[in-house]
Amino acid sequence: MERKIDIVFNSEKDSGENRFQIANGYISETAILFKKEGVVAVIEAKGSVDLYNMENELIASGKVPAEEDGKQVYQEVCCKVEGNTITISFAIVEWIDNYPNCDGEHDRWDTRTVGYHDLMFEI
Repeated sequence: MERKIDIVFNSEKDSGENRFQIANGYISETAILFKKEGVVAVIEAKGSVDLYNMENELIASGKVPAEEDGKQVYQEVCCKVEGNTITISFAIVEWIDNYPNCDGEHDRWDTRTVGYHDLMFEI
């Protein structure tokens, strides 16, 4: 089965930590190809990750606590590769209600990242 890749992460040239928006609506899965490592992370917005090799075999799974505020899903992850370890961090956000200092629903809510839930996978 051919998997649709949403994001390609190349740890040879993308040093450090990279942030990615993940699907969190009707479609709630995002597939990130870790090119050099030869694995695909399928991230579900409610906080789970399945890691597959290039033969589409499940090699690892992990889950973080569900987000409790706002949309009750995660909207962003940070990815990092150090040595043989892939770290996928789910951003924990605080929702800020701007009412009555807003012009309508489009600017009613803001978010602020207050921490991360980390999943680490050794390859």
